[in-house]
Amino acid sequence: MKTLGKSLANKIATIIILAVLFGGVVWYFKGRVGGGTTSAEYSFVIKRFSKKNQLLIADADVATMSKKQFDDDLTKDWPEWTKWLADLIVSRKVVMEIPVKTEFKLELEGLDKDDIRIENHVLTFKKPLTVYVDSQKNGEITIKSSSSGILDKGVDLITGSKKAMEFLEEKSQDAIYATSEDVMNNKERREKVAKYAEEALENLLNLSSEQNIDVKIDVKNLTFKNID
Repeated sequence: MKTLGKSLANKIATIIILAVLFGGVVWYFKGRVGGGTTSAEYSFVIKRFSKKNQLLIADADVATMSKKQFDDDLTKDWPEWTKWLADLIVSRKVVMEIPVKTEFKLELEGLDKDDIRIENHVLTFKKPLTVYVDSQKNGEITIKSSSSGILDKGVDLITGSKKAMEFLEEKSQDAIYATSEDVMNNKERREKVAKYAEEALENLLNLSSEQNIDVKIDVKNLTFKNID
């Protein structure tokens, strides 16, 4: 009887030890999400992302010169006070040259740990990220007469009227929008944006921290959206 009790006690002790070991293993793997990555890394990344709703992608911006030519169809619905202006620019085939700067901003708001994957300190994304494409006038507009290529008194009259210039700038916003469309649909530019987005995110994550996380982004991970 004594032997039976001792055997039972040993079995119970063995079961307890196995249970403790099993619990330890479960706890260990619960703290590691995969690929040598701890849940702490996920928390760190999401916390850093939460500090920036939109991240400007440094060095991805591009400067271009947009052109806008007015014709009869574009000017027919203009207000009465602009009749002299419409007649002048259409007769001379006036072209506006608009210096444009296009910037790219990465949307980070709302991202959580289910949207990212970290393996061996390399961060990738499970779903596409939104890149906002924003073009703005970046300098003085130049007005030229494409019929002669030479500025004349008529063009001088336009540039000398502040109200006329403001009106033409307003009517040229579609040219700026078109610039964003052209830039964001350029394959080479999209690839550069993906590259610079990796660098921008790595700077955000690793600056002033002990982390060393690499970011990998493919063009297919990005959805471009024109916000002009």
